[in-house]
Amino acid sequence: MKKVLALVLALAMVMMMFVACKKEEEVSSSGIDSSVVSNAGDSSVVSGSGVGAGYDAYSLACLYSEITGDFWSIVYNGCMAALEELKASGVEGYCLAPAVSTDYTLQMDLIDAAILKGVDGIVLCPSNADSIGTYVTDKFTDDSIPIIVIDRSLNSTSPAVVATYASDAYAMAEAQAQTMYELYGDEEVTYISMGLSPENQNWADRSFGCIEYCKANYPNFTSYTGDEPYWVGQVTEQVAIQYVQDTVNSNQDKQLCFLGTCNSYNNYIIAALSELGDSGKDVGVIGWDFSNTELANIESGVMYGTMGQNPYLMGYDSTYMMCDYLAGETLPENATVPFQVVTQKNLENEEIQNYIKTMGLAE
Repeated sequence: MKKVLALVLALAMVMMMFVACKKEEEVSSSGIDSSVVSNAGDSSVVSGSGVGAGYDAYSLACLYSEITGDFWSIVYNGCMAALEELKASGVEGYCLAPAVSTDYTLQMDLIDAAILKGVDGIVLCPSNADSIGTYVTDKFTDDSIPIIVIDRSLNSTSPAVVATYASDAYAMAEAQAQTMYELYGDEEVTYISMGLSPENQNWADRSFGCIEYCKANYPNFTSYTGDEPYWVGQVTEQVAIQYVQDTVNSNQDKQLCFLGTCNSYNNYIIAALSELGDSGKDVGVIGWDFSNTELANIESGVMYGTMGQNPYLMGYDSTYMMCDYLAGETLPENATVPFQVVTQKNLENEEIQNYIKTMGLAE
């Protein structure tokens, strides 16, 4: 009885949080052509063939690790645009996240509240691959409430996990290596991949794809940290920034290039280099993710390029994917969010400009 009461209270708190988030954090999707967005990318992208086509009055919970910031506000925006369209067929849903992206215990509470609310399906971006993965394995012993995982890996064996929707991190990392070659050619370069986490396969692939591609194809490119990246996820922001600065100061005789593996780490690198003044100006930066921040950094010349996922599609399509699944359609086990390499060289190309417009970024 105490457990049920606790869950009821948790649900009440969640719904209060939802109202607050709607008032303070919702990003308007006005001006974005949804029909263009849903058809962007290649044939591996899964989305509804028609707004509300064949759907019943489903109830959805889209539970992310965060819904604010440059990248995740766009994911949230895509999700909310899909939910708004789906109202026509009676589909109801909400999108919530912990206030702190690493707060996996609160995300567990949000999942508990969704179960108590009786949702038909959950779209989940896990705060932690292991902790949330173990929780999902223990909590969801059947597929009565299906789960679609987005953006990253979830270390779970639960039958409820019916599909994932994320960019091909390894292929993106290979493209990051190719972009570095576009910048430097056959020059001797020492590069540093600022890795996320070895425990999450998607995150680890963001570094290993680049390191392994360089070893196989670019003999003049040397990883400063050897066969593994510098795992930024294991240190604080301040330590990571100091590491960048110390590396630059102790390698003045080398051509250095720092590689980001997420929006936050791009910012760490650029903040560290900006504090170094002239000694940081000749250091290359190739990032990961795409938002107004990356766009501004490329335009200003402090970043050569970035591996751009499509956060709008991630939120928009995954919401429709859940409706497709509930309507009886078979989903690919690992659907792929398309990505786009954006650089100083191709920024004005029509393809890149269309990519930017699909996310409602700066004109």
